[in-house]
Amino acid sequence: MAETNIKGYSAAQKLNRMAVDAIGGTPNIAEATYSDGDLMAEQETISNAVSVNGGTCILQSIVAIDTSDTGGAITLIISDGSLDYGTVGSAVNTTDANADNTFAIVEISNFTDIGGSKIGIKSNIGLCMKASSTTKDLYYGVINTSGGNIVIGTDEDILFRFGVVKD
Repeated sequence: MAETNIKGYSAAQKLNRMAVDAIGGTPNIAEATYSDGDLMAEQETISNAVSVNGGTCILQSIVAIDTSDTGGAITLIISDGSLDYGTVGSAVNTTDANADNTFAIVEISNFTDIGGSKIGIKSNIGLCMKASSTTKDLYYGVINTSGGNIVIGTDEDILFRFGVVKD
């Protein structure tokens, strides 16, 4: 994973560095059929999303590579902690305290078929996010919001690339 070093820079120099990073993520999505509204994965990590513990970033883009070739709309919930959104394979069900730590809810619905996979992109997001004081990581969950089923088979997954501008 990429790690950005901004130590030794003044506040003005940090602001002008605009450290851009593309961070990959492969969530642990179990082989199953997920109905509309089902939680597909949770407590997944965006490693080194910020430059320092408790730092900030701007989420600019997310690319989803669906190797299951389903391509149905999915929604990502991004937070500053590894939160419990309920039971994977069931409807999302979380506490108010978990919701309080949410920074972004992003739907990716524009998938393009490229043969054996489909790729979806959400760009120009521009959401500010902040990691907890003890980590450089952010965390996410994945929800099926396609209006139908998404089938994840053997050796299939949805891979992500998070484009961030770090503090």
